Amino acid sequence: MKKNGKSAAELVDEGKKYMAKGNFRKAEKLYAEALAAVDDAPTRNNLATAIFLGGDPRRALDFLEPVLKEAEKEGPGTINARVNPYTYALASRICRALGDTEAARRHLNQAVRSFEEGLAHLRRFLPRPELTTFLEYTVAIMQAAADLQDHRQVFELYRRWESAHVRWENRHLAAVACFNLGRYKRAAGLWASITAENRIFADLQKTAFLLERGVVPPFTLGYDLPSREKQGAMFKEAIEKPEARHRVLEDGYLRIFFLTQALEENASPNSNQAAYNLVYYGGEWGTALGQSILNSPGFSPEAKMGAAQALMEKGVFKEREPIPMYIDGKRREVRLMNTVVILERNEKLDETVGRARELHKAGRLDEAIAVLQELYFEEGKLYPPAVINLANYLREKNELDQARVLMEMMLKFLPDEPAVIFNYSALLLQMGRVKEAGEYFKRLKSLGRDVIAEMGAEFKQKMAVLEAQISLHETSAALSDPDYPATLGRLFEEHQRQAIEEKPLPADPSLSRGLKNMPVNWLEAALAAYGIPPARHRREKEEQLKNFLTRRENLEKAVQEAGEEERELLKFLLARGGFSRISAVTRKFGTTDGDGFFWEEEEPASPLGLLWSRALVMVGKAVLNNRQCKIAAIPVELRPLLKEILA
Repeated sequence: MKKNGKSAAELVDEGKKYMAKGNFRKAEKLYAEALAAVDDAPTRNNLATAIFLGGDPRRALDFLEPVLKEAEKEGPGTINARVNPYTYALASRICRALGDTEAARRHLNQAVRSFEEGLAHLRRFLPRPELTTFLEYTVAIMQAAADLQDHRQVFELYRRWESAHVRWENRHLAAVACFNLGRYKRAAGLWASITAENRIFADLQKTAFLLERGVVPPFTLGYDLPSREKQGAMFKEAIEKPEARHRVLEDGYLRIFFLTQALEENASPNSNQAAYNLVYYGGEWGTALGQSILNSPGFSPEAKMGAAQALMEKGVFKEREPIPMYIDGKRREVRLMNTVVILERNEKLDETVGRARELHKAGRLDEAIAVLQELYFEEGKLYPPAVINLANYLREKNELDQARVLMEMMLKFLPDEPAVIFNYSALLLQMGRVKEAGEYFKRLKSLGRDVIAEMGAEFKQKMAVLEAQISLHETSAALSDPDYPATLGRLFEEHQRQAIEEKPLPADPSLSRGLKNMPVNWLEAALAAYGIPPARHRREKEEQLKNFLTRRENLEKAVQEAGEEERELLKFLLARGGFSRISAVTRKFGTTDGDGFFWEEEEPASPLGLLWSRALVMVGKAVLNNRQCKIAAIPVELRPLLKEILA
């Protein structure tokens, strides 16, 4: 039958498109039209789902009850054509939303029994590929158990039907169950297997490892991934209503969002604010997290300062009380204090600044720094000329993080002061943050010629020098600029990778030797491919890969997950003693052209590049027969293991 010129099947297909967009009201209308044309269980399931997700569980149950009553008449143990496992799972979820836990549990048990009976029946005459639609019901059943907050049953259902799962959602639900049960390592492993589906799973994996190591106090997660719209609404509410911030930080996924920011290593102000929010608005959990941040080497000094500030404001520490924390590999004590900002010219303070300048001119840098630090740290006076000079003196000693903290304070108080913007831009350039340095320099120029002219001729000369320095670094910064021509970006990537291919490499390299040739972002890409959260320092990352790949079971799994061409290339190299001239490899397996450089963002496409990105093969220049040539070589430790695995 057709309704309004469309068949029931066409109406259902159109409704599914609106369901995927989250437009449940439009989907409900289309499903209702389909039901008027053909009254069957699948259409009732679709309509009830749209109504339920649209926020009306009572009416959703009304549409399911005729199917459920008919199934009850036929009795248990029958294969009913009018009802399927999804119907029972949906009924369970609806009853749970209505507060009828007993009915929800009963329908969940019916869903489990119906699925297992149906699967046993269908397997007798259908091949596996044709069972996919039926097997997808496992997601709905696990979700029903999740709605009941029965974490153990969610995971037990996953294990019970592990060979039947065809959707990534099964693994996510199981991972959340493990996370909430405190089985963090298993949760991390499950999320690692589906990182390609959504970037959030990589963050979830990292967080699970942090909880496994005790770095982050335990908390629970909901089973539904938050939409961008929901997160955006929560952020907006938190910004507009400070009283809502405590509630916002109760959401596990938002905690993970802030934790990801707090863990940023590139001296980001985001890490400071994120740590502060987590600790200050996170209740008792936040207080425990704050103490952990201070004592964990995994967090940046910025995050530690944010955590310490929040703990002081919560009364855990008092102003100027020594706060022990782990910074730059050492135990240190930091004192926090409230400062007095003095923006007007002050003759007495100018004398102090002048004394520091004289010491600096005389080559007594440490004494100059001590004079200005005493003014700030002991007297608690934030005087812009003193702070700017102190930051510049710290830059001379390459103590860039301390200088950056001071200059960012200045930017908060004097966002349009030319001297502040100029010195911050110069500091960013010294730190290698070229794009940001250029942005602040543009901000400086945007103040206008008159403002710059008031600063004097010497300041204009310094600006010209800084502008030239930034320009010299523009090419290397171009890749992070979305407006820069993409072709230049690709050329730069190819140049970067080719430079690595030119590095010296023995014909029989150890795994350690080969890893030393790889840039740190490649090490991180390899660790991500193997589902290993990267350590903080490069040497530790190398050790992680070495320890992982020299274990037979890990290497065997890596080979199994490799493509057929990659396995053939490994056999090709092993047949030649473990290495070969690159020319022989490229003739048979193609070149690495186009493989790029930023493998942590996009993995290479060639077989050789893929194996290199997994640290299974290394590329470099070796001396063969008194001549330099480029080679591809399997690390010596892996050769005997790979021979056995590929035999």
